[in-house]
Amino acid sequence: MGEWDIYCAICGAPFSSRVDIDPKGTEQNHYRYEILKNSSMKWLDEVRALGINADSPATDRNDEEAPHVFPFHFICYEDILLRCVWKVSRQLQRQVLFNAFEALHDWGYVRLNVDYGAPNPPEGQYWEANKGEEVLVVNPVKIPELDAHLGRITKYRGMSKKTAAKTGPQQQEIFSRLPIELRHELFRALPVGSILSLKAASAVMHATPLPARVWRRKLACEVPWLWELADCDVFQSQEVEYRASELLLNIDRRSRYTAENDDYDFGLANRRRIWGVCEQIRSKYLELLEGVSVLEG
Repeated sequence: MGEWDIYCAICGAPFSSRVDIDPKGTEQNHYRYEILKNSSMKWLDEVRALGINADSPATDRNDEEAPHVFPFHFICYEDILLRCVWKVSRQLQRQVLFNAFEALHDWGYVRLNVDYGAPNPPEGQYWEANKGEEVLVVNPVKIPELDAHLGRITKYRGMSKKTAAKTGPQQQEIFSRLPIELRHELFRALPVGSILSLKAASAVMHATPLPARVWRRKLACEVPWLWELADCDVFQSQEVEYRASELLLNIDRRSRYTAENDDYDFGLANRRRIWGVCEQIRSKYLELLEGVSVLEG
């Protein structure tokens, strides 16, 4: 049978940037050069692992049932999994996290027993570079397309109140009749994209402050994998709010993998897929963490 390739426990991808690429893009078992020509796949070479210290007195090296070692890419762990876990548990307990990996692992299986999303990474003896699945090896953290999207927002930040005043006197708005408490309730009831659209369309709602904690909580709930947006001031002007609302709609569509075409951002789609895996790992981690807390209590 020979040796098996080893895959990342978090994203399911291989640990080598040397993948089969077809310059012509016609081979079904090769990635297309046209898709990956501007992508750096060095992130695939950065390997870390979670395991038990083999030098510990409690470790029996002759024990066939000894705990596993779970390998993963550096950015899958540091930039995505830890960020996902820290959203709900700032004090990471690595022993509990290891136990979560163990609980999600089936003996003899090369990956965790979780839903790895679409496209489903190959799980055979050797990695298969299937045409149309290039998204699996595109960097999910450093995403030029996302930088470009955010750049289109930041260029409107300089719009001053003086510029806005040139639009003429404000018409009486229905929202001006609402007490500020009700306006805040509207913000709490709306998704983030609708909040931005409302602020962009209404001078009264634009002038109504949205508490930072409410905004961050909504972002964390609706687009947790888009952490860059939390650091972007999108409420500087109505123009910025309008552009940001368009960005959210665009990113939601372009971060979804589809086998029918390539009309999506590969890095974003891969990040969103991996975040879904991390949420499953986090659920098991929190379940086990609660059990530890009960025992310690």
